[in-house]
Amino acid sequence: MTTTRMEGSCLPSYRTLSMLALSEPEDHVRELTDWVEHASAVTGVPGAQDVWDTAYKWLRLAQGLRTVTFDMSYDDGGMCSAGLDFDAIWTEMMEEWQQHQVRLSYLRAALEGFVRLLHPDAAEPWMAVEAAERRLHHHAEEWPVHAHAVADHLGTHAPDGVPGASTPVAAAVAQVIALHEMVVRGRAVIPEPDSDADGNVFPTGHAEVCALREASTVLLLGIQLLMAAAVQEDRVAVFDDKYLLDGMWIPDPSGSRWVDEEMPYGEYLAVLHLQPGEPPEL
Repeated sequence: MTTTRMEGSCLPSYRTLSMLALSEPEDHVRELTDWVEHASAVTGVPGAQDVWDTAYKWLRLAQGLRTVTFDMSYDDGGMCSAGLDFDAIWTEMMEEWQQHQVRLSYLRAALEGFVRLLHPDAAEPWMAVEAAERRLHHHAEEWPVHAHAVADHLGTHAPDGVPGASTPVAAAVAQVIALHEMVVRGRAVIPEPDSDADGNVFPTGHAEVCALREASTVLLLGIQLLMAAAVQEDRVAVFDDKYLLDGMWIPDPSGSRWVDEEMPYGEYLAVLHLQPGEPPEL
């Protein structure tokens, strides 16, 4: 039997723009981890630095994740070629699916760590994100570009929503944690390959992978919002400048502009989730 590859992954438009496109989670977390490394909590609470450092290390784990290895083969003593195709494709599917699952787990741990430090009275992480969104809105601060679009897209994968949150990213954070809890409690459906009438085996689970990718991005954006509000309130201090040696496009009142010089880390927080893009033609 032959194996057929099917294109099925969803790719939101905010990831395909020629300028100001949203980075993939593995790039997004790298830049956010770099930002946190150049920042520190400003508080006299005993043990605060330890909480900050632990949350930072969870980000480092998410940043360091490269591959997850599986072997879904099963020897029944007389497997036909269709069974071999099935196992090989299922192995690839699980490696991709679980890589996103593991990253999401690390990011949730990081988010909850920062919430415990910056919003110790928040009963749920989304409540802290909601408070950050409200503060930024009150001070006429812009949300990170694409934050609302990512929240909206996640809603297409989890249309039921979660009651409580009244701001876009906070509501999406609540949805992400609900999705993650389904996995933790063994209630999530595990995708497996499918086949057609001719016996061709093909991968499935594209929607599940897309949901996890956008879920990771939601948590990363949630951390960005927490940090932006905390910097405003002088509860987080940022040091040094970011050296944009290769340059990047950033939002501008006129649309976008190319920056290839130093930028204070405090300003870089608002754009670190964007793909650099191609430099302008000279």
